Amino acid sequence: MNNKIAFERLDFEYPCAWGYSLIAVQESHIYLAIHQTFGQHPVTVGQLRKSSGGNWCAVNVDTTVNGESQRITFLETLRKCVGIRYVL
Repeated sequence: MNNKIAFERLDFEYPCAWGYSLIAVQESHIYLAIHQTFGQHPVTVGQLRKSSGGNWCAVNVDTTVNGESQRITFLETLRKCVGIRYVL
């Protein structure tokens, strides 16, 4: 049995719709990260979800990216924001 996973680079036609899922401990960290990362760039922020124990919260952010470099810049900036635990 072959357990190797082949990773292929996907080519996207830009501009295209792109979504990011943010997970943090505090709601305020999520909204600050969105503001710091996207500024005036138009985004749609989904409904905030919270864990039953209150240990984390998450939100989806949808936007349009104009190219590969912008998509990666948004991703890297979100990952560096204070309080953001995961960006998917």
